[in-house]
Amino acid sequence: MNETRPIGILGAMAVEIEALLAGGTVLSAEEHASMTFYRVRFREVPCVVVQCGVGKVHAGMCAQVLADRYDPRLILNIGVAGGTGPQVHIGDLVVASHCIQHDFDTTAIGEPMATLTLPGCGMLRELPCAPEAAQALLQAARGLYGNAHLGPVASGDRFVADKALGAQLYQSYGALACEMEGGAVAQVCLLNHIPCAVLRAISDGANDDSPTDFPAFARESAYKAQQLLAAVVGSL
Repeated sequence: MNETRPIGILGAMAVEIEALLAGGTVLSAEEHASMTFYRVRFREVPCVVVQCGVGKVHAGMCAQVLADRYDPRLILNIGVAGGTGPQVHIGDLVVASHCIQHDFDTTAIGEPMATLTLPGCGMLRELPCAPEAAQALLQAARGLYGNAHLGPVASGDRFVADKALGAQLYQSYGALACEMEGGAVAQVCLLNHIPCAVLRAISDGANDDSPTDFPAFARESAYKAQQLLAAVVGSL
């Protein structure tokens, strides 16, 4: 591993990167595609931290800029998510084993739901995450907080506040969490041959109470992610 290459860290919302910027040393800031990319030394590790905006298009565009301009050794997507697995509760952490784009629908032409056709990869539904990075995040999360899970994360351009949909994501894909960016980041990383990791702090139950739960837990959940990265970033 060439440790002079940075880790790219992206989050959808300002609250998801503010703790990282506050906890590190910001060296410079550059704007590309209307996003601000901060070069940061976080626990002496070079990182590029950026707020990408909500949704798969924003996340995919941001990950491609990271790939093209910063040559990252790993791209890590952090943020909050709704818990969909029955064992996952508000305040837990979920590390993605792989991501699924649950709203990608070409079933009308006979293809399975959530199945993409990617250049050089053929048809696939499970977008891989780097197992070494996932295990490092998982072990650090369990050491700090106890309640941490490894499993599929479902991404789609929809804030899930529907108990039935949350249950369907678990039943169909085994998804432990749902959010709006990780699947796009994993897709870009796969096509650019860059290791990918997705870390989610559970801020709500992906059910009818989500709009109420979300503001109350988002900042606390983002802080948990910051503390976890402080413990593990040197080994990523």
